[in-house]
Amino acid sequence: MGRVESVFVSFFIAVLAPVCLFFAAWWLSVGVASEEWIRVSAFAGLGLGILLDFFFLRIWVARAYRMSMTPLAALYLCVSVVTYAVFMGVPLFNLLPGIVAGVYMGRRLRHSEAAGEREAASEPKARANAARSIRRTGLFTASVIACAAACSAFIALRERALGSELERMFGLKFAVTRPMIVGLVAVGGPALILAQYWCTKEAARISYGRHKDVGERPR
Repeated sequence: MGRVESVFVSFFIAVLAPVCLFFAAWWLSVGVASEEWIRVSAFAGLGLGILLDFFFLRIWVARAYRMSMTPLAALYLCVSVVTYAVFMGVPLFNLLPGIVAGVYMGRRLRHSEAAGEREAASEPKARANAARSIRRTGLFTASVIACAAACSAFIALRERALGSELERMFGLKFAVTRPMIVGLVAVGGPALILAQYWCTKEAARISYGRHKDVGERPR
């Protein structure tokens, strides 16, 4: 791992534990603690995350591209939930974790090949293996954002005052009607899922950087 890449990987990993534990402690204490203790719980989670970084950050960075995919998938789900909540249920911003996941997968594949961890294979087989992993990553991130879009659609179609809230939130000069909201849900949801799949695949292909056509289906 080069110096610049190591700095970026260290930064992202260092942020994850404090942020995820901050929100986890906050949400888990809602409804079971007073407002003051909710605040205390949230910052306790933040402090615990910082403490974990202090003891384990170097180990996590060293193993960044060798971690099991199952905990990484769980971590991605946690980050997606936090992103969805921070941006108040607007799933558009969930594209960002998907792009980061694509970059990670591309670099993981490249480092795996460089370290000789993959089975020695011919060039076409190596390309096929990388393409398959990249497509699976795209499908996974697309399925996650599909769930986020479905939740937002359910809320949008259920909330009768959503039109006026959107007008006020974005300072719109026209009335947001019910058919507009239905149309946005019907068109925006599938478009968002396809955009996530494409963005994840392209990010992985660019970060992998070995073949321009990696990630494309064989002709």
